[in-house]
Parts: sequence; structure tokens; C-alpha cells
Amino acid sequence: MNIETLRIYCDVVQHQSFSRGAAMNNISQSAATQSIHRVEKHFGVQLIDRSKRPFVTTPEGDACYQGFREVLEM
Repeated sequence: MNIETLRIYCDVVQHQSFSRGAAMNNISQSAATQSIHRVEKHFGVQLIDRSKRPFVTTPEGDACYQGFREVLEM
């Protein structure tokens, strides 16, 4: 996992939109979705509950968001 992946995750969560998060990082919506899937696979948990509109982060997703924000701010 690299710093760009953390940034993509945070932008998607902050904007509550895969397409807006992708646009913030100059990538396609599909690439942002794949990036989030890789993070979820890495940690072995679902970070975003896509069954709701707009999507919501899971408790694990919230913890990752806070931790990733701290990393990005350093």
C-alpha cells in the first residue's frame, strides 16, 4: 500500500463519492474503486458499506480514515 492509496481512500470518504474522490486524484472512478478494494483486501475487512446511499464507512473504515489522515498530515 502506498501514500497515493491512502489519499484516494481519504478523498473518497471525505467527499462520500467514489467519482469525486477519483476526480480529486486525477484517476477514473473505476481506479478509485479498485484502490479501495485493495485496501479492504489488505486489512481483511470491509471499510465502506456500499449497500447504503450515500455509502457509509464501517467502524473499521472510520478508524482507517482517522489513521490515514494522520499519516497524510505528517
